[in-house]
Amino acid sequence: MRLSSFVNLAMLILVSASTCASVALGVMAFSSSVAQASSFEAANNTVNEGSVISAEKQNQSVNFKRDEKINVAVAANFAKPLKSIAEQFTELTGIEVAVTVSSSGTLYAQIQHGASFDVFLSADRARPQALVDNNLVHHGNLVNYAKGKLAFVYAGDLSRESFSEISSKKSSERNCEQIARSSTGETTAQINVQLTDCLSKQLVQLMENPQNKVAIANPKLAPYGDAAQQTLQNLSLWQQFLPHRVMGKNVLQTLQFYTTGSVKGAFVAYSLALDLPADLSSNLPSKFNSVVNTKSADAVTVIVPVPETLYQPIIQSLVVNSKTVATLSPNLFEPLPIKNAAAPVDEPIHNDNVEPTRAFRLSDASGVSSPSLFVQYLMSQGVQHSLIEWGYEPTIASGVGN
Repeated sequence: MRLSSFVNLAMLILVSASTCASVALGVMAFSSSVAQASSFEAANNTVNEGSVISAEKQNQSVNFKRDEKINVAVAANFAKPLKSIAEQFTELTGIEVAVTVSSSGTLYAQIQHGASFDVFLSADRARPQALVDNNLVHHGNLVNYAKGKLAFVYAGDLSRESFSEISSKKSSERNCEQIARSSTGETTAQINVQLTDCLSKQLVQLMENPQNKVAIANPKLAPYGDAAQQTLQNLSLWQQFLPHRVMGKNVLQTLQFYTTGSVKGAFVAYSLALDLPADLSSNLPSKFNSVVNTKSADAVTVIVPVPETLYQPIIQSLVVNSKTVATLSPNLFEPLPIKNAAAPVDEPIHNDNVEPTRAFRLSDASGVSSPSLFVQYLMSQGVQHSLIEWGYEPTIASGVGN
């Protein structure tokens, strides 16, 4: 009996130990499940939180920005300002701007053959007007956006050479650049007369050397090349110029001919000339110094604004490339007028009567196409006035709107 009792007791102990072990394993498994569940829940909460944040950003994007892309074709002279303007526009609206740069003539031909540009910024008015006249775009989609200026750039040693023989004459004590910067109280007409005479002498001096070359953009493709040709013709120097001519596809290539030392001077957009370094000696190859017969230290760029009396005004226009009329007004990027009940109804709105802190809201642009918004931004007062820094006259100030 004792042996039997002992065996039963031993079996009972083993069963109890096994049960306890099973219970212990069960708790560990449960605890692990809880831990996994807690980790999953925490991770899920993180994901959900991220989803909420993402959703908020998406909703904000939907409310305030468009996830769209427009294609803009621009004449070479205006490429740099457009890049800055396009970046600002994208930051404000979310609308990306893909830019194609070429000569006005090349871009015009591409549009005639069906190129899918949304907006075409030409360096003249003739080509956008031709698109309207040929019923390729709506007549209401044509806008003047800037007035350009022509400049002649050359190596500074010419300044000293051209006036070495006449330095004793009071009227010729200054070089062309100094005349252009004149602040002696002379009228614009007087300065233009002096500048025209100075520019003519500089060109004659340059072309006395058969090796010297001068670059212009192709007059058939680039309005600035056409303006350069008009200038030389009005100075009665066109035939004399032809043996020295190097022709670029557009003003950017024309400027490159000068900066690399391939030519001694170049007619380019004034806006591009402003970006030239004063000292080109670090950029010029050694062969350039032998051509100009001067030391590198003397290779200083002189920028001469060509008098506007020598060429037709360069009115730069754009078109929204659509047969449907663009929505260009009211301009959603302009400040709202401050209501003033005391002011007469027909009294003009001055700058101090607008709300400067008005933020652009894409929700106000329902039904306005992205190309139309881009043109509105370009034509807004702030952007137009900034064109002065780029070497252009705004169409608002020059009175050459539509």
